[in-house]
Parts: sequence; structure tokens; C-alpha cells
Amino acid sequence: MEKIYNSPWFTKLVAFGFAILLFTYVNYENTSKLRTTNPLGGVSITSSKTITNVPIVVDIDQDQYFVSGFPETASVEITGPTNIVAQTTANKGFDLVAQNLDQLGVGTHTIRLIPEGLSSDLNYTVTPSEVTIKIEEKRVETFKVGVVFEATDLAKGYVAGQPTLNYDTVEISGAASTIDKVHSVQAIVTATKGAKSDIKQTVPISVSDADGNQLDVNINPSEVTVSIPVAAESKEVPVSLIQTGEPEEDYTYELGIENEKNTTVSVTGSQELLDDLSSFPVEVDVTGITETTTKEVELALVEGASAVTPEKVNVRVTVVKEDDSTPKEETPSSSIKDTSSSSTSGSVSSSEAVSSSEDESSLESSASSEDKIINPDVSSESSESSASQSSSDSSTQ
Repeated sequence: MEKIYNSPWFTKLVAFGFAILLFTYVNYENTSKLRTTNPLGGVSITSSKTITNVPIVVDIDQDQYFVSGFPETASVEITGPTNIVAQTTANKGFDLVAQNLDQLGVGTHTIRLIPEGLSSDLNYTVTPSEVTIKIEEKRVETFKVGVVFEATDLAKGYVAGQPTLNYDTVEISGAASTIDKVHSVQAIVTATKGAKSDIKQTVPISVSDADGNQLDVNINPSEVTVSIPVAAESKEVPVSLIQTGEPEEDYTYELGIENEKNTTVSVTGSQELLDDLSSFPVEVDVTGITETTTKEVELALVEGASAVTPEKVNVRVTVVKEDDSTPKEETPSSSIKDTSSSSTSGSVSSSEAVSSSEDESSLESSASSEDKIINPDVSSESSESSASQSSSDSSTQ
């Protein structure tokens, strides 16, 4: 026996046996760990998940009926095998349906929302669980769209023009009783305070009753694009020529617009100014003028005006020497005649009356020409007549 124990073969055999035992033990431990870390290998785990913002499908003839009372969305809690819950949550492959409403007919009803397309392995809970709805006969009508705009938002001196819309009318559908209440259909436009440029906005349509309450209706299209032109306020007024400066002794002056097209100007400014403005004053300085001439006069803005068009006008200054009442021209007489006839608008003789003596006539003519406002509607023919009459009177004296 001792001989067997001391044999090298016996030692090798025992070592081999221990090796087999060790291998078997290690393999068993690894298999046990795998079972522990993979619990779903042979077990089904149940879980639950709430899906929010699920749209509601209304099963009704929408050409005949109009339904109100539905929430915009609902929530569905699903419970079942984890893998099916996960797939359903990711895909949302189901609908939340209000079923067979045609069978209910007109009236108020309480219904339940039913998920369609859910796996039969899932349980569900819908929130809200019940919905009270009202079914009415449907009516469709077309309404004209009005535009609401606060012109006070514009900059001072600016005015809004006529609004234009890409859709002048909209189709409104809803319960017949609600359509009867429609009082206003409006596109409400807001502008930046102090706006000076054209406005273009896409805005939703607002439908309200006579008390201003919003109505539950469907609108097609639901929004419109509104364009509003914005321009400075302006007004066309005639030019009023005013003689200024120091007139030469023994000379009188007749003022007239050289170009008949410029006898009126366009004035831009505040509404208050435009309401009171009947003519536009243009001052003409006659200081040092002894011969008939044409002056380019720049139009000075009056208080409250922001612009005037044109900015300059040509004024014909006709000079009349009082001792012989003959206009003193810088051009031949034929040329003077043509020029005066072409500047008929705005000419007025500054000597309208001649006194009994030469001294008094000179004084009165000089005084009357100091601050006279020229009427642009008096023709050059009247001016020539006045000058002729003055010459006749002087010859008589």
C-alpha cells in the first residue's frame, strides 16, 4: 500500500482528479452569474407607461354635424409586458377614438374614448375617462374679413392707406346656433410705435359675437396676410406770394409764378396744420431790384410741416417805375409780353390806386407794396390793365 502511495502515477492521478473538480466548480459559478444578470431570460416583466398628448379621432359625419366639448388631447396609461410597452410608447401605433357618434344624433352626450390599435396584451386607462359633448347641426357660411388697425401707432404726420388682404373672405363652419351669433370677422394688425413704412403681417382671424366674445367655430383659411400702405400726410394748396425786403424808391413790383404748373405745392405735415392750411406763403425779396427779372425762391417750411414739393419755384418780378408807370424790362418788349402771358397765375399789380398828387401816389404805392400778399389767381391780363390805367391816370394829371 505504501508502495502505491509513493508511486508517481498515483500522484499524477490524484492531481488530475483535483483539476477536474476545480474546472467543474468554476464552470458552475460562471453559469450561476449569467442566470442572475439576465432575469428576463425566462421571465416576463410587467411595466407601465403614460403616453400624453394623444389626439382624439372623432367618428362622425362632419358634413352634417358639428361637435363641441372635446379636449384637444388626452392621456393614455398602458400596462403590460415591458417589451410591448416600450414598443407601443416609441411607435404610438394606436388612435384614441370617439366611436359611432352619428348614432347618438343631435343633443348633449357623455361618451368614453376608446384606444384602437393597442396590443391585446396591454391594459389601458384613458384620462379623462369620460367626455361630455354636444352634437348640433352644422352650417357653413362665407364672411367678409375686416381689418382692425390703430392708426395712432404711426409716427406723427403719417397716415395709413387702404388695407389689402390676400383673402377678402373666409369660410366659417360650426353649429347653426353659433353661426347665427357671428357679429364680426376681423384681422387685427398691430404696428410698431412710430412706424413710418408700409406694414405687412400674417395674422389669425378673430370671430366674435356682438359682445366681443370669441366663438367656437372652424375658419378656413384661419389666417390672412394684410398689407397696409403708410405715407406722410399731405395736401395740395395754392402758392401765396408775399413781397418782402426794401423796394426801390419810385418802383412798384408785380409778382407771379413763372411756370403755371407750380402755382400749387404739396405740403406734408401734421393733420392739424393741413386742416388749417389754405395756401402756402412764399416770401419774395425785392430789395435792389430795378428791372423785371426771374428769381428762384426756395420754399421755407412753415411750422408743423415736414416737407414741401416742389422745394423751389421761379418767381417773375415785374418792375414798374412810378413816374411814367412803364414796366422796366431787362429784355425786349416782345419777349416781355410772351413771358408775362406764360406766368399768368399769381400776378397782381402792387399799385391799385393813384392819389391826386405825385408825392401822395409815391407814398401810397410804396406803403402798399411793403407787406402785400399776392393772390395767384389774378391773371396777368388784369396786371396789364392795371398798369395801363395807372399810366393813363398819370398822363391825365
